[in-house]
Amino acid sequence: MMIRTRNPYFRLVDDLLNDARPWLTSGGEFEARGFSLALDVEEQADAYIVRANMPGVSQDDISVNIHDDTLTVSAESAAENRDENSKMLIRERRFGKFSRSLRFPTVVNGDAVEASFENGVLSITLPKADHVKPRQIPVNVIGAGG
Repeated sequence: MMIRTRNPYFRLVDDLLNDARPWLTSGGEFEARGFSLALDVEEQADAYIVRANMPGVSQDDISVNIHDDTLTVSAESAAENRDENSKMLIRERRFGKFSRSLRFPTVVNGDAVEASFENGVLSITLPKADHVKPRQIPVNVIGAGG
C-alpha cells in the first residue's frame, strides 16, 4: 500500500473500498472473511509513527517486519468457541489472519525501529535515516568583513 497525500478524495475512495471489501467477499450476509488493518500514520521531523488498534489480539500473535523501507504488520485473532446448537444472528467482530504493508516516501533506519503494544494499541516508531533528516548548516565567517 502507498501513502497518498495528493488528493483527499483518493483516501475517501480507498476507505470506501476497504470498508466494502468484507461484504463483497463474505460467505454470508453478516459474516466477513479477512480484513485489512486500519492504521494511523503520523510524520514527524525525524520519524514516522504508526498506530493500530488490535483489540483481542495477543502480543505473541503480532509480527512487525521492515524490509527496504516497507513496513509489514501482521497478526491473527482466534475466533471464540461457541455452542453447536446456537445460531449466529450478527457477526461483526472479525477473527482470523490479517496484515498490512506500507512503503514510506523517505528512507527509514530499519535498525532503530521500535514497537510497543499497550492496551490493545500497537505503536511503531520508524526513525528516518540520518541523511534524510533536516539539519541546520552552520555558516562560517571568512575573513574580517564589514
